[in-house]
Amino acid sequence: MRLLSRTRVDLSSEKAMQSGIADALTTAGLPFEREYRLSSEDIPDFLIPCPRELTRWVAVECKLKGRGGGPRKIDIYRQIERYARHPEVAAIILASNLSMGLPAEIGGKPVYVASLSKGWLL
Repeated sequence: MRLLSRTRVDLSSEKAMQSGIADALTTAGLPFEREYRLSSEDIPDFLIPCPRELTRWVAVECKLKGRGGGPRKIDIYRQIERYARHPEVAAIILASNLSMGLPAEIGGKPVYVASLSKGWLL
């Protein structure tokens, strides 16, 4: 969570943002899976092994606010809600430059928002 919020990630496109996050995770020595398929419609951008529960994952979903306004917040919430239904997901992080609040838990899973804009302010 802190790593993502402190990293200066290229926010020019979602592809560049994901590449920057992958580089930050690799540099930090954190193992991860890219676009792991939890189901046919649920494919988080990253899955990181949960440090406390080795058989479960922290799902990281990347969302970028673009010139057109970006994705609808209710759609992001629903996507995170779907991820929370998977037993192998222990927690969820929304990594984004969107200004968006989320509840502390969704479906009994802790949810965090990593502000990617914050890295540019530090």
